[in-house]
Amino acid sequence: MKQTCSICIFGAGPAGAATAIHLADLGVDCIVLDSPSAKKSWGGESFTGAIREPLAVLGLWEDFCAAGHVAGYEQRTTWGAPERTKDSIFSRHGHFWHVDRDRFDNDVRRALQARGIPVLHYQTLHELLRRREGWCVCLDQDCEISARYLVDATGRACAIGRMLGVRPRLYDHLIAFTTLVPRNSEFDHTMVIESMPKGWWYAAPVPKGHVLAFFTDADLAAPQLSRSMKTAAANSAFTPARNGQGWIPVGDACAAHDPLCGWGVYRAMINGLRAADAIARYLETADEAALEDYFELCRNQFTQYLKGLTKHYGYEQRWPSSPFWQRRANLTSSLA
Repeated sequence: MKQTCSICIFGAGPAGAATAIHLADLGVDCIVLDSPSAKKSWGGESFTGAIREPLAVLGLWEDFCAAGHVAGYEQRTTWGAPERTKDSIFSRHGHFWHVDRDRFDNDVRRALQARGIPVLHYQTLHELLRRREGWCVCLDQDCEISARYLVDATGRACAIGRMLGVRPRLYDHLIAFTTLVPRNSEFDHTMVIESMPKGWWYAAPVPKGHVLAFFTDADLAAPQLSRSMKTAAANSAFTPARNGQGWIPVGDACAAHDPLCGWGVYRAMINGLRAADAIARYLETADEAALEDYFELCRNQFTQYLKGLTKHYGYEQRWPSSPFWQRRANLTSSLA
């Protein structure tokens, strides 16, 4: 089977879907390739109110509000000081949303189908061949797709970047241990964050209960945690892709964030919109300036993110001899 499209997007998560839907809205034909993921569900996740911006642009805001996610009006934090409580009334973006992440991701995938955007499922990517007019994507079952440009939205795996010889730079080894427990009515609309000598805890109400997560470095984790809780990567990483190579990373494939920042999905989707704008302009005019602006924006965003993350971790000074906190004294240098 052979197919032709302008843009081939690998990954149907929030970043890939945002890029695809916005490209379709701009009149650019694309195909989304979705491969079964080994990623483990967190059970839930918290978004800031800023998530409204990309969802509104994509026409998904009303459906999101009706999906049964939990509004979060309060945040209780114990971090370098006695417990502090912050009310969402003081946030310029409004209240948090504590989200059933599986439901959210499935709704995003359904939005692709509703827009008539082809979504092909594959098991194996055999080869990526660069040609003068673009790319030849060779998949299993003798499927061959010709495309002018590629988008890597494969998440932290950065599968396309790695296949093309570009590896993400890691800035820490943070992992998450998560579990879902019955809802505690005392914290129905409250998110709790508390630092500990070897990491920090997060708890939030989600539609199916309460999600609990402990974040620490992989080498510091107690063995019993992995036996009783799910594990997932939560480290900071950036992919040093360059313009002029015929492909672009979006979402976690471009920049993966520490969950402490709270806006990884927002940035994945809003930058997916920006990537779509840049790609559409490039296809129309052959001018790569918008693409270069996108790459520069992502680099600058990540630099500022690392500075802010280091500053926030620095507020906790109670355990100066703890390896976890020592490692976060300066997160601006990559480990590899």
